Amino acid sequence: MKSLPFSSFYTVLATLLIGLAALSCRKEVEIVLPGPLIEGQPSAASMAGKPLSTAGSAFKFTVDLYVVNKSGRYVSGLSKQHFSIPDNTVSQRKYTLDDVKTASLVNKPGGYSAMILLDQSGSILTTDPNDLRIEGSKIFLDYLGKDDYVSLVSFPTNSSDSRAKYHKGFSRDINAMKASLDTLAQTERGGTPLYKTAFEVTNYTAANAKTVNKAVIVFTDGADTDGGKSLQNVIDNAVQKSIPIFTVGLSSGVDVNVLSQMANETGGAFFWAKDAKQLITSFGTLGNLLRGTAQVYRTYWTVTRATGTWRAGDVVTGTIKVDLKNGEIIEVPFWVKVQ
Repeated sequence: MKSLPFSSFYTVLATLLIGLAALSCRKEVEIVLPGPLIEGQPSAASMAGKPLSTAGSAFKFTVDLYVVNKSGRYVSGLSKQHFSIPDNTVSQRKYTLDDVKTASLVNKPGGYSAMILLDQSGSILTTDPNDLRIEGSKIFLDYLGKDDYVSLVSFPTNSSDSRAKYHKGFSRDINAMKASLDTLAQTERGGTPLYKTAFEVTNYTAANAKTVNKAVIVFTDGADTDGGKSLQNVIDNAVQKSIPIFTVGLSSGVDVNVLSQMANETGGAFFWAKDAKQLITSFGTLGNLLRGTAQVYRTYWTVTRATGTWRAGDVVTGTIKVDLKNGEIIEVPFWVKVQ
């Protein structure tokens, strides 16, 4: 064995000592996750719409809002002045914001099993011409935790077959999932069997999820056109199986009342993307909601009707406008039932 010259020996020794000294005084720093490669638009989700009390013509309720900027990061520092609901002149209902608080969701330890159900109907060619639902889904995959699993299903199978198409069972094979997503950019056609497929994938998730924490994520740009199941069938089935449905609606043509009800009554959340670029932040931040690690704004409202009184079973729907303090406004539909 060759021996090192003294000069080389001392050089190596000095290098080791310097390295050890650096390690001993190193400070822990936060590692900032990279943002998405495609810039999105600010988005927000409504969830946990709950009745508080009724007194004659006045009904008090609360709605939680999860608000993120164009980079998918939580927007902090909002207060009462940044939230509003326009009065409904048709139904003659007047809205008053009573209070706004920040709240943390209930943390769900361990991983999650998320079923992604993507609408591939023919109208997608117009509403999402740049396939941002696909890119948003890829970003969702990029942020999977080490214990998280995802399954991918789309509908319809083709223009003459309204059944769901199963691309991948619950897996952590991100590359295979992304390859399947890429094929969807060439297969938009047919109608919207929304209720039937949502019901079906809820059953699949209940039977095949890898974790206790499980959810269904439904993306669509329209209303159900197929029948076979009703909205209430979908909701009752998800509640019975304890599987929340998170809905993402694209375009002004989507039925926001249906999607917000589906999410609210099953314990999920509803994102409305008027602009397809909002899909980037909607999909990119869903993991925070699934894990229960998100911060939300808990908004408290009173809605007063001009005539009559509120009765159990009445439904209040509307759109909360969120001012991001920079002139940008996000519209967030909500759904609450009087009890």
